Amino acid sequence: MKKLLVVPILALFLISFQANAQSSKTEVLNEVASKNVKTVTLKLTGITCAGCSNAIYNALKEVDGVLEHSVEYPGDIAVIEFDDSKTSIKALKLIIEEKGFKAEVVKNKV
Repeated sequence: MKKLLVVPILALFLISFQANAQSSKTEVLNEVASKNVKTVTLKLTGITCAGCSNAIYNALKEVDGVLEHSVEYPGDIAVIEFDDSKTSIKALKLIIEEKGFKAEVVKNKV
């Protein structure tokens, strides 16, 4: 009877230990990844309609390293969260300029 109780308790201990180890590993990976995450706010010029902002939004969606982004019309602002080990502000501005618009940095959070 005692042996029957030891096995489930041992199994629960091992499952708990593995879950804690996995959680710690995930926290370390998230901390390392967050060091590469930057946010930039760009003032856009040349936008005349929602279609223009849609074109910019879709172009940014295709960029490797862009994690989240929004393009506001009216307001003509783009807020982009990106991994700076995969892309840069210069590259993001170039993507927007290739679509026929201009972009200037308004606010850059590190």
